[in-house]
Amino acid sequence: MMPNPAVGAGGSDAPAGADTVLVGTFNTPGGDTPALANAGGLVRTTGWPEHANAVAGGGPDAPSWLVRGRAGTVSEDRLYAALHLPEGEIAVLSPSPGNDVGWLTSQRVPTGGANTCHADLNPSGTWLAAASYDSGTLTVAPVLEGGLLGQPVAVQAPDGSGPVASRQEAPHLHFVLFLDDDRLLVTDLGADRILEYSLQDIVRNGVGTAPGDTAGVDVTDCPPSWVHLLPAGTGPRHLALLPQLPDAGIDGQQLAVVGELDSRLHVLDLEATAEGFREVAIVPTHGQDQDPGSAQDNLPSHLVVSPDGALIYVANRGRDTIGVIRRAGTPELLTEVPCGGNWPRHIALGHPGGAPTLLVALERDDAVVGLPLDADGIPEIAQTRITVRRPGFVLPAS
Repeated sequence: MMPNPAVGAGGSDAPAGADTVLVGTFNTPGGDTPALANAGGLVRTTGWPEHANAVAGGGPDAPSWLVRGRAGTVSEDRLYAALHLPEGEIAVLSPSPGNDVGWLTSQRVPTGGANTCHADLNPSGTWLAAASYDSGTLTVAPVLEGGLLGQPVAVQAPDGSGPVASRQEAPHLHFVLFLDDDRLLVTDLGADRILEYSLQDIVRNGVGTAPGDTAGVDVTDCPPSWVHLLPAGTGPRHLALLPQLPDAGIDGQQLAVVGELDSRLHVLDLEATAEGFREVAIVPTHGQDQDPGSAQDNLPSHLVVSPDGALIYVANRGRDTIGVIRRAGTPELLTEVPCGGNWPRHIALGHPGGAPTLLVALERDDAVVGLPLDADGIPEIAQTRITVRRPGFVLPAS
């Protein structure tokens, strides 16, 4: 199987060539890593793979997640950045070829939450949703003509907790995923559940059509339409939709959930039963060893799926590895390979410079590396390494 890695859905590339990777960072330089002269939260890297280098910094502080606008919608040609700040915000970025980093901040709107860590656009590109980890806040905002955001609306997750006292004392929302233009899933790492909301329910009282500003957020009381429970101590962090694999007997759509606290991948059937999504399989994200506490220290971060849906790649922060899970038949851990450094916070599939590559943001190594994929889609030893302070997100141009 030869994967054809691609990035996200819809949207236009950054105003730079196919050898460009945009990096979201947490802004604080490492001890041995000088900041760029015009450093901000975004860093533009070019020259992948042979001559890769960080060439410019700028933009808003702490963009922990970047969302491309969807092609053919009002969000086209924009980037939306979730800002991981004590008072969380969403920044709307516009292409600016004359700017060194390639993007300028056109708007910043508050989320009403603390440390906003993830965002997603609905398929029509007309609504954006964001999750704020520390406060357990879900925020939605309309995308207006021209790509700016309208007045945001915030919802607090219902009370909940889990058995891991140090991490699950309260709701902690980490990831949002639109299933369609109305159905919205939100992971609650703090209470071992996936909350499902109806966008129409959240905004049933209407929202303004004027662009949002820093003045505030409308807060509404809206219970989830469904609560999908996971095993106690899972700590659901990130999600990925899995395509059908008829040749492997997988005809329905499935959802992959990476458990940060149990270090396992949970595969769910999206056809909900009375108890919620049915669990199809549970697979470890790393090789098992004699230490029963190894899963607790592994803390997997992000997952990506090969375009044909046959492989799932999971970043293991504690072990500094990439787990490769094969879906055909019964899902299984196919292999575990080195990630190229310390603490892989984010991974992305792309073709920087034309070669299929798994890009890895090494938060504690102040580096971004590229792992070439072999003919079977397995990551090889890192061939490219760029110094970037505290990287948290990588977005290839192709």
